[in-house]
Amino acid sequence: MVSSLPPLAVELCDILHNPVFPAQLASAIQGSPNDKVLYLRIEASLTTDARSTSGNEKLQLGCINLRNGTLVPAQSLTPECTPDPGENEGEVEAGSDSTFHFTRDDHDPRPCKRHKTVSGLRLPHSSSSQTSKPHVSQHNQAIDGSAPDNPSKSIRQVHSDTRFPQRAKPGQGLEPPVLEPTSSDKLISGIWRQVYSSVQMSRDFSNVKPTINIRSGASLELFKSVNALCLQYYNRSQSSRALEMIVQAFWVECFEARTAVLRYEKPILSKTEARMIAVREACIVLNWKEKDLRNRMAIWRGYKEIKDYGGWAALVFASAGVYRFCKYRNEFGEGLFSRLRHIRSSLEIAADTLHPGWRDLLQVIQQDTPAVYTGHPHEWVTSPEGLGISLASTYEYLNLPGGFQYEFIDDCVLDEKVFGRDDPRRVPELDEEICPVCHEKQSDDTRGNQCLCFPALFGGIRSPAPVQIFRTTNGKNNGVVARCPFDRGTAIGEFTGLITNGITGVDVMIGGSKERPYQIYQGAMGNFTRFINHSCRPNSQFQRFYWRGKERIIVVSRGVAAGSEITVDYSEGYWRSLEKRCLCGEGCCRFKDKAGGGGQGR
Repeated sequence: MVSSLPPLAVELCDILHNPVFPAQLASAIQGSPNDKVLYLRIEASLTTDARSTSGNEKLQLGCINLRNGTLVPAQSLTPECTPDPGENEGEVEAGSDSTFHFTRDDHDPRPCKRHKTVSGLRLPHSSSSQTSKPHVSQHNQAIDGSAPDNPSKSIRQVHSDTRFPQRAKPGQGLEPPVLEPTSSDKLISGIWRQVYSSVQMSRDFSNVKPTINIRSGASLELFKSVNALCLQYYNRSQSSRALEMIVQAFWVECFEARTAVLRYEKPILSKTEARMIAVREACIVLNWKEKDLRNRMAIWRGYKEIKDYGGWAALVFASAGVYRFCKYRNEFGEGLFSRLRHIRSSLEIAADTLHPGWRDLLQVIQQDTPAVYTGHPHEWVTSPEGLGISLASTYEYLNLPGGFQYEFIDDCVLDEKVFGRDDPRRVPELDEEICPVCHEKQSDDTRGNQCLCFPALFGGIRSPAPVQIFRTTNGKNNGVVARCPFDRGTAIGEFTGLITNGITGVDVMIGGSKERPYQIYQGAMGNFTRFINHSCRPNSQFQRFYWRGKERIIVVSRGVAAGSEITVDYSEGYWRSLEKRCLCGEGCCRFKDKAGGGGQGR
């Protein structure tokens, strides 16, 4: 029924940011008589409080005929289509001071099911009979309300009455501006995309050839061989391009050094004369015309400046647009140089941990530099001081026995002491082969999977999430920053940790049902979602999703820009149980004046 609502009603829901209304309206229509036409009457009222449900005299806007989707203007309304409120009229809250009314004069017999997505991070009630496990106080994660089975419990719960943030439909709303290839934003975005891609940088190009006769037919093995060959040459071309830029940036350094030597040997030479002599010396070997070399020198100088301010990693992982950027030099200046300096250590952290062999390319100019950062990408924290620091060092103030210990995992680990081998996330009534959201086939094999709800996490090619842990400057300790944009409705990551039960006194994500509850505990293992901070104006949210018959808790974007901190709303229940104030800094902050010291932080 939701899909058959008139476009006008759907547009009103989009304008008022109320995706729940279609399901509410469909549910209300289901109980109405089926022998009359239904109209959706729209009214508005003036009020001094946006949260108020009452106002002054209501203003009549018009009606929508739910049978044919046509609009009935207010001035043409008749008593038949504008009845007084009564037993045949219902009301659905629209999320603002406008109210949608519907008149029950007709009924669509098609059934409608209202979907409600709820996931929770709760602080279980402390019990003297239970022993709390060692833990580190987690970031702000979760929120609203109290436990349904025991309202007296103090809980931290993420509760969302909306569906997943819906992706924008083509042609609706304002399209984002397209950045030109020569902009500094495009340059930096391209560098980050390349760092988080699967490209392999190497100086070894030996034996790049097919392993079988690729002219023998069109079998699966042949196609795999051609794909492997394509990948090898792609990696080779990317490495060759990086090597070329490294040598050309180094050439500029040597050219400047040669110019200085010429002026030292012949003090009577001006700087321009010394440069011209060096250019002629180079042209003899390069067999180029002086004009050609001078044109290239401007581009090569751009490579050197990117390297000087952003480090070798910025140049090696620069995208294809860097050539044009350096050729036209539209945005070269202190603004670009300051941005490159700011992300220099962050780029090195990502490059060293995701592409350990990239520094081998520097051997072409006889520069052997060992990796500065090793291990998992999120074992390092970017800091305002410009250097990466270890994650463990940011928790030294906790004075934990043995220091801060944390294991990064991609998938949840089942606590077999509690559940054995019976995963409590499995929902018996769900078909493991069918997605309950899009109703397409789900498969861990990317060739057979047809569910594209969240391909970055399930059923598609998985790549490292383009996020980093960073040191905040407002007292929240660590946070998570997006290095690439996340469109609205896309998955950022899955909330992973130890699947267990019975933990008390620490933050845990509550999942399952009353009959089959479980907890996801991130005290000793998990992923970057452990470090996502709270905001009263969040750009993402926790949601449930069912993959292959199992419940998963994922972080879904509401629209996260590159360079922004990823945040969620921990909700009212989280803050009611704490004696500290919120440090999100938003103008709409609900908990900044709360009594008690301290603040949020991980």
